[in-house]
Amino acid sequence: MRRDSIVDTVKGFLELVRCQEMDVLNCALDTYGERSLDFVDCVLYGYHAVKGVEIATFDKKLLKLLG
Repeated sequence: MRRDSIVDTVKGFLELVRCQEMDVLNCALDTYGERSLDFVDCVLYGYHAVKGVEIATFDKKLLKLLG
């Protein structure tokens, strides 16, 4: 399944449920659709981008994205 199809499916599902961190998840899903990162790394990036959480990682792709 293509990443964009996965993103669309999950976003459709999330419209049916309540989530306290919807902004983080939307950022993570957008990042997942655009980048070649694992979804967990995309969630970490979402927390960094949306909430300003400092992320420590050895993952080179995620470090590059975190800037």
